[in-house]
Amino acid sequence: MDRVRVAAVGAGGIFRGAHLPSYPQIHEAKLVALCDISEASLTESLHAARRIYERQAEQLKESGRGDIAEQLLKDVEELKLYRDYDRMLQEIKPDIVDICTMPDTHAKVAIASLKSGAHVMCEKPMARTWLECAEVIEAVEESGRFYQHNENWIYDPLYHTLRRLVQMGAFGELQLVFISCAHQGPENRTAFWDPMINGGGAMVDMAVHAFTTAWFLAGFNMKPVWVKAAEPNGICIKIRERIIANTPRNIEVEDDAHILVHFEEPNSGKWSNAHVEGSWSGKDAIDGLFIGTQAVARCKFVDGRPQIELTDTFGKQHLVEAIGPNWTHWPSSFYGEIRTMIECVLQNRKPPCDHIIGADTQAAMGAAYLSQLEGMRKVTLEEYKEWALSIKRKAKRNASEALIREQLKALKVGLGQGT
Repeated sequence: MDRVRVAAVGAGGIFRGAHLPSYPQIHEAKLVALCDISEASLTESLHAARRIYERQAEQLKESGRGDIAEQLLKDVEELKLYRDYDRMLQEIKPDIVDICTMPDTHAKVAIASLKSGAHVMCEKPMARTWLECAEVIEAVEESGRFYQHNENWIYDPLYHTLRRLVQMGAFGELQLVFISCAHQGPENRTAFWDPMINGGGAMVDMAVHAFTTAWFLAGFNMKPVWVKAAEPNGICIKIRERIIANTPRNIEVEDDAHILVHFEEPNSGKWSNAHVEGSWSGKDAIDGLFIGTQAVARCKFVDGRPQIELTDTFGKQHLVEAIGPNWTHWPSSFYGEIRTMIECVLQNRKPPCDHIIGADTQAAMGAAYLSQLEGMRKVTLEEYKEWALSIKRKAKRNASEALIREQLKALKVGLGQGT
């Protein structure tokens, strides 16, 4: 069996909790190295890997698959640890680099990995800004390697099944999607509140999930044309004082964002709209509503199982069970994205959620800031890109930081009422 050699950069919570459990389930993949600047994270991830691999090996032995069990045990014993990703790339020469660091290092690690000859899959957001995404695009095109924008939501059973219904014509034409990605905020996780690390706040951390998923439902053959900060609040700070590093302080980034987006299919003129929310102050937007010309759908749980309630033009309702090919493993959505990248490398085909999807998702977030800055008018992605490039020309150095500062001026307009 051909096996794809994977090295992970960033051995923190998202890797241990979501990516790591998937690897022993994918026998075509061999996790060969972990890299992190933190010795503690490396040690914790190594211990976690041993526990997960040993547990999976026991299950395989019980099912009579002792050969694969022995392979897993050998894999985890051969796992190498690094503090420097350049050294890791040089010595390991992995087939794929799985990037799970904070956003401020996404672009630089991706570019170094691509230049070394590795394919890349990277956690969202693709980078802090669209300017950094553009540099990654250049590296992808020059290297000829694959890049996967890791949006796990498109592998979730609900959205996977909704996309199937769209393709089957169950909606007629999908016209409007409402998706919210919200929680109460990463309190006390300092890096998330630093715009120079994260690129912004809840919008670039949370709304990217909802945006890319809305795009997936409309179809990646569509293109996001324009974005608008949605009234009344748009992109704002609702809860100014947070507990950061165990100390109450006023935050500098948005904790709530409501965005309207218009997608179009370039050749046919077919279109679809979406309202997405990304929030660290709780959900306050319509969520899980999908409207077509012939049907309306809502997501719900029946006896703990995800279902889609489809209502046709005559008011007749029926439930569709949320299913898919990858949902036998938990967390299924992360398993799905990792499995897809492994198969793409083995079959030499481009990932469906690629570098262009990741970059235009980030451009849409930037366009939403610009919309807010300019009185909540609609802003095309092309307008935004020209604006971002103009800032780059003026800044010359540290252009992304300059762009982040300009974008966050939008929060002075959309500041919430909290004191």
